[in-house]
Amino acid sequence: MAKGRDRNTYYKVSFELNGEMYQVCARTVKSSDLYGLIELGDFIFPESGILYNPGEERVRREFEGIRRTWIPYHAVMRVDEISDERESESKIVPLNPGQRPDKTPGKHEV
Repeated sequence: MAKGRDRNTYYKVSFELNGEMYQVCARTVKSSDLYGLIELGDFIFPESGILYNPGEERVRREFEGIRRTWIPYHAVMRVDEISDERESESKIVPLNPGQRPDKTPGKHEV
């Protein structure tokens, strides 16, 4: 994965951290020089609307002002490239113990 070709292209990344699923939007997603990590950078947040979204605000507080962060490969659940002017929702969703949404087809639990 590489940097988007234009300013409308971004990536929606879902990953697991401390029993919660994070969904963040970033303009840069790439393999890191640090072994076993994926680099996320240039985070974007939807324009504040009339409604208050506590999950989105939590993501904003946690990642606003951060230029880049590194996530372990095994924590990443999904990466979507989006070529659209509207920005997707960022959120944090609690997971039940042992639950992992968006399981990879064909992957068996041991």
